[in-house]
Amino acid sequence: MSRSTSSDTATLTTRGEARRERLLDAARDVFLEQGYAGASVNEVVARAGGSLATLYKQFGNKEKLFTAAMERHIATAWAVLEEGRRDRQAPEQVLFELGRRMLVLVFDPGVIRLVRGLAFEAERAPELGELFLSRGPDHTRQALAHYLSDQAAQGRLVVDDPYETAGMFMGMLLGEWHINALLGRRLQVDETQCSARARRCVTIFLAGVTPSD
Repeated sequence: MSRSTSSDTATLTTRGEARRERLLDAARDVFLEQGYAGASVNEVVARAGGSLATLYKQFGNKEKLFTAAMERHIATAWAVLEEGRRDRQAPEQVLFELGRRMLVLVFDPGVIRLVRGLAFEAERAPELGELFLSRGPDHTRQALAHYLSDQAAQGRLVVDDPYETAGMFMGMLLGEWHINALLGRRLQVDETQCSARARRCVTIFLAGVTPSD
């Protein structure tokens, strides 16, 4: 009887992780292109390869696949907060990079279409809207609140209510751009404009939370 070795196990684990990543990449693209309601798990499997059985084994159902794909997509913005702590970056630099990444992400045409569709679906299935909010905007706000609280503890910022303050920063970033985009007003938002807006928002925000000498 042959026995599996640690090398065999590692290979299987690596293959499983690679399969999961392919499914998440395909799911992100399908959800952004077709919206939640229009997205098909069969299309995800067709793009990623593998089988429906593998998809359901990995994620359980369409909702959980959607959640995992969107969390992974948004994590590129969250990561800057941990990077900032680790590298001891100045709050100005961390908040600017967070703001820039969030604006580029939120104003991707696929994300705008997805949010519009979710708003429509939430009328019929409020749990779907709650799922998106809790794993997306709420999670981002909470991560930022933890960062602001940490900076306040170090004396770098003055923040009474980190969660509310995080919401104010995010609201200032999205502002009129977001409602205009959601309601169909055509916006020409590029990375240069996102960077400029992020810089202005950070300047205004820090003026209100930086300790006075």
